[in-house]
Amino acid sequence: MIEPSLLRVPAQSDRVNFPWTRLALVAWLVLAIALMVKLVCWPNRHTVFPVYHAAVQAWLAGESPYERVGELDLFRYPPPSIWLFAPFGLLDLRLGGALWGLASVGITLWGLISLLKYALPGATAWSDRQTAVFLGASLAIASRGLWNAQANGMLGGLIFLSVAGLARSKTLASAVAMAAALLLKPTMISIPMLVAAWRPTWGLKLLGGLAALMVLAAVPQPKHSLWLWEKWVEHGKSSSGERRGAFRDAWTLGLTVADLVRPGSNEPGLETAYARWYYPAVPGACAFMALGTGWWLTRKMDNQAAVCLMAALGTCWMMLFGPAIEHPTYLLAAPWLAWCLVSHQEAGRYSYLGWLAGLAGSVLIFFAGGLQANSFFPPLSASMPIAMLLLTGWLVAWGLGRQNQTA
Repeated sequence: MIEPSLLRVPAQSDRVNFPWTRLALVAWLVLAIALMVKLVCWPNRHTVFPVYHAAVQAWLAGESPYERVGELDLFRYPPPSIWLFAPFGLLDLRLGGALWGLASVGITLWGLISLLKYALPGATAWSDRQTAVFLGASLAIASRGLWNAQANGMLGGLIFLSVAGLARSKTLASAVAMAAALLLKPTMISIPMLVAAWRPTWGLKLLGGLAALMVLAAVPQPKHSLWLWEKWVEHGKSSSGERRGAFRDAWTLGLTVADLVRPGSNEPGLETAYARWYYPAVPGACAFMALGTGWWLTRKMDNQAAVCLMAALGTCWMMLFGPAIEHPTYLLAAPWLAWCLVSHQEAGRYSYLGWLAGLAGSVLIFFAGGLQANSFFPPLSASMPIAMLLLTGWLVAWGLGRQNQTA
């Protein structure tokens, strides 16, 4: 689907002949090195990798990886995902963590470069500085998701590669990459669901890819694999409906607005569970709106532009309605926020939505995280959901502009 040679941009391309893009690529390299050093020197500080390492060790011992180990958080990923963590979990915690961090940064950057070369409309004609802005803004948005060594880097890279493959009409390879992403984190199902509803034939290949990967993962130990699935389902039931104060989605935005409208009224905290009317009514209605809008806007679009629009709309829906959208999860929105920042003028009079969304995503993300509301300015906690709303508006305006061009 995506050849490793993509990481070596051709010499005749002005993309690396000038310092701006090189500077952006160096920044990515610095992040990779800093992350590796951190995971070697402080393997248990501000990192999730020990959870993955403990899960692999339990799996190798024939035990359930879904049991709590000491003070570590629970392992929450489906059984087939253990095969992805295994090459790193087999190693020492420090070495395995360092290589996991390097692989996460590498596949994320690989996916972003693939989107640049094959998917993002007009990206091949961008100037050196525009390409550097895209890579730099993507780095800023993705850094929080990479720094704590969560699986978001691997997940994002697989999704970006899948989208780039679909834009090239490499539907089978694209479906397999998305299937691997789904088996890593099923909660991101809204993205492939929206794309599959729009491209049913791709959706059938996605189902085939899921079945094939699940069978391959179960072949070595079928009975043990079935037992692991049962343990994972039990864990899912026990944590169903759980909400953390670190979540940053539309519900966070709603609580923040309520607190601003009625100051001093002791509004519930960010960890307050979703109201019963909220799920599934609002997310379901918005999903149909996103699908209908995407169908309508892509009627006369070329495949490349249409794929990006649908993938971006699916990402917006997921970030706003979850489930389990934390600060590091916004890595998945990095290319779309960076794209609207670079190409904001393509939305005409609504271009301000693009640069506002890109600016909010790449700057305010450093201040909007944490387990509680920002202590200096609580509304900052809702900055990322606001950025996704702005991005949604820009995507619609951009799609309407593309329709007018082809009319």
